[in-house]
Amino acid sequence: MCIDNAEKLSKIVNKYSEKNNCDCLLFSGGIDTSFILTSLAIKPKTISVLFRDSKDEEYINYATKKLNIKNYKIFISNEEEVNDCLKIVLKVLNTIDPIEVISGISVCMGLKEAKKLGCNCVLTGDGGDELYFGYDFLLNKSENYLNNWLKNVVKNAFFNSVPISQYLNIKTVLPLFSDESKELSFKIQTKCKINKINGKKFGKYFMRLWLINKGLDFIGLREKTPITSGTGSEILLKYWKEKVNIYELKEYKEKYKINFPSLSHLYLFKKGLELNLFNNELENKSKYNSCPICGHELKGNFCKFCGAYINNNVSVYRDF
Repeated sequence: MCIDNAEKLSKIVNKYSEKNNCDCLLFSGGIDTSFILTSLAIKPKTISVLFRDSKDEEYINYATKKLNIKNYKIFISNEEEVNDCLKIVLKVLNTIDPIEVISGISVCMGLKEAKKLGCNCVLTGDGGDELYFGYDFLLNKSENYLNNWLKNVVKNAFFNSVPISQYLNIKTVLPLFSDESKELSFKIQTKCKINKINGKKFGKYFMRLWLINKGLDFIGLREKTPITSGTGSEILLKYWKEKVNIYELKEYKEKYKINFPSLSHLYLFKKGLELNLFNNELENKSKYNSCPICGHELKGNFCKFCGAYINNNVSVYRDF
């Protein structure tokens, strides 16, 4: 039964790709992008953005060899190589959340390569974790929690590939978050989304079964990897942290009334000021439902500006 759902999702993916004449895929070697790749009747060019010590690379190499596809790798070794995309991401996303910025930089670098390759349309794997319970923290949640989660993400999920691709003027398609995929996600039983393989519990269970059936066991059994370690982009976090110090943090905290949770947040804030992006921060503060970290308005307990999630506790990226 679960594999039947994978077949249905596969047909949706292929349909949206053909409908939009997509010929390229941002490829990480993860469950979502591998599922898309194996669902397509006509194999696209795959583009992968990798930093030093990327965990994704071995999975990318495995898939491209197994499926005999062309892969274009972009290797990034230092902060200077991403400066243009850093500026674009700060401008387009208007955030100082280091994890969101890093994700945006990887997307931006991949899409810029796609433009160089003359791609007509680029597929991304956005939406798989949200609709099919790919995040580890969801694995032991109640049925009621998961149902509410699904309803919420269908309405409110945000993917940075959309505004970044619009800025770069290149078409992107998110087949795993298409209307038909959303409809399917409500019909699939939780046991097909979360279940055990070889005694270990996984999310996106039915998609993993599909990949294993396609001979991609190494990827099908891959554990969920944070984007920072997957791409190897921790190098940027380290670089940003070293560019500022705790004394500056105190100065900017007092001046802008922001409780910077990391030096990386401060670095990105300073970078935004240099680009004339955050000059009105005092005016942008919210008087209602404001974030305890930066003062911006919370939406669904989440602050888009600093990346804080407020529940019983404050969850936000920290580096000191």
